Amino acid sequence: MSEDRRPAGSGRPAEARERPGSYRDRPGPWRPRRHRRDEPAGERSGRPERIGGVVGALLDKWGIRGRVERARAASDWEELVGPRIAEVTRNARVSGRTLFVEVEGAAWMTELSMMRRDLLRRINGGRDEGRIEKIVFLQADGRRK
Repeated sequence: MSEDRRPAGSGRPAEARERPGSYRDRPGPWRPRRHRRDEPAGERSGRPERIGGVVGALLDKWGIRGRVERARAASDWEELVGPRIAEVTRNARVSGRTLFVEVEGAAWMTELSMMRRDLLRRINGGRDEGRIEKIVFLQADGRRK
């Protein structure tokens, strides 16, 4: 067997391995790139990384960490405000830095408006990024959750 031939089972058909001028010898973008061990592998260290660190790095790289954190405020609404308020509110959503919440009844809307600062404090507590700046309460149309 010559030096440029690969053993059987190398993943390519035998005719591609044996033909002179096979894709392995051609220059161009179709030639697969193999990672050489003596090349630096960028930031990879060869050790597994925690998924939270990888996701966090990607969110920073893409510049969307703040948006993702703000969206978490909407998904955590029921947990943040407690069961009684969660019972009379629904459809917490975020647009920009504003949280929109539908409220059943004008009395509850007034009550929650007076609690706005406390609610913002609960929502933003412990967050460095993705802070909500404003809460808007909307009259619900009467449908249940």
